Parts: sequence; C-alpha cells; structure tokens
Amino acid sequence: MTTKEKKRVQVQVDKDLAENTEAVLGKLGLNSTVVINALYSRISATGSLPFELKLSPREKANIDLAEATKDLPRKRITNKDELEAWLSDEEE
Repeated sequence: MTTKEKKRVQVQVDKDLAENTEAVLGKLGLNSTVVINALYSRISATGSLPFELKLSPREKANIDLAEATKDLPRKRITNKDELEAWLSDEEE
C-alpha cells in the first residue's frame, strides 16, 4: 500500500467561530481535518460546493432594514426620559 503525499492547507478563521465550530465537531466525534477532507472530497467529486451559500431570511431582513434606514437622522438615546420623548415625538 502506498501512502499518498500530503499538502498542508492553512487558513485564517475568526477565533470565536473556530472555537464554536470545533466544540460542535467534538460533540460529533469529528475534527477540522476530517471535515475539511470531506469537504474537499465532495467539491472534487461534484465540481461544486455541497451546500448552497445564501443569506438566511433573518440576515437578508437585517441587511434590507439597514439599507432602508441608512439615511434617516440618528440620535443617541442615553436615558429613559430621552427614550420617552423620542417615542412620543416630543422635541427637546
């Protein structure tokens, strides 16, 4: 049996994302190497990603809301009285 030559693949990943993902993988009895090898195998076999990359409805709604409100005037509210005044449309 011959041993296949290996290639090291290094990536930069957000620390919190990596730690959260590794915790999930650990509970599944997996590690990053196994999952990355499985991902690469599926990409190689199918010529595409094995999942669809798209925003969730909530992510899309957040982006749409941010876009729709980007030009609205903003005021920082720092206490209850300011909040109540803003909610009742009173001017200071």
